Amino acid sequence: MFTELKSKIIELLREDIEFRYAVAGLLGLEEILRRLDRHDEKFNEILGVLREHTAILKEHTARLDEHDRKFDEILAVIREHTARLEEHDKKFNEILGILKEHTARLEEHDKKFNEILTVLREHTARLEEHDKKFNEIIAEIRGIRKELTEVRSYIERTSLTLEEEAWEVIAGRFRRMGVDVKLSRLILPDMEVNIYGVIGDLCIAGEVSTRVGVRMVESIDEKLTKLKDRYPELLRGRILKVIYTMWATEDAVEEARRRGVWLLKALEDLTPPPSESIIRR
Repeated sequence: MFTELKSKIIELLREDIEFRYAVAGLLGLEEILRRLDRHDEKFNEILGVLREHTAILKEHTARLDEHDRKFDEILAVIREHTARLEEHDKKFNEILGILKEHTARLEEHDKKFNEILTVLREHTARLEEHDKKFNEIIAEIRGIRKELTEVRSYIERTSLTLEEEAWEVIAGRFRRMGVDVKLSRLILPDMEVNIYGVIGDLCIAGEVSTRVGVRMVESIDEKLTKLKDRYPELLRGRILKVIYTMWATEDAVEEARRRGVWLLKALEDLTPPPSESIIRR
């Protein structure tokens, strides 16, 4: 009986709120129960907020999972790039090694090039010194050439004067023998005779030179031979060979005497002159 009553009371407390409050009031627990109900409400509110937060956390967790996935992908890319960078670093270090080797070679080449430059500078200095000396030599040569030109001009002027002097001296000698002869230069296409003149059957032919050597004496006969071969009409039966000079070697005087050449200066006969009887014949 008591057991059934107990069960009935417990069932009413579980299912009948008013009965439960009545009993609680009787027990002095009504206020406590009311507070508990408010706590339950707040707890339920907290549970709602927690559920909401849980949903948000789940969403955030999903996002974080997505971020983790993307982060893992990024990490994979970074690892791949890191591997590539390490490979690039390896190749870069190899290139650096080659560059260092080339740099060492270039420095060696620079050293050799600087040595070559030093040698070239030394050679350049020597060449400049040689150029200086060469220019000095050139200047001397030009001076000598100028002097030679002046000497040649003087000789030409003197030779012309000497030639005219020869004509006058020889013609004067002939005039003192009572023979008038005109002497001049004979110019032909292939040869030239400095002293030339004709008196009857006598032809006077010869040369004028400031200095007479053996070769000059020999050339008289060579010219006369050419004249006989090429221009015989200019010669006569008798020929007087003559050379007028300012100075003659002893050998030339001897050769002129041997060949029958009248060798003379303005005031002196170096070989015997022709006799008046020979000229007048």
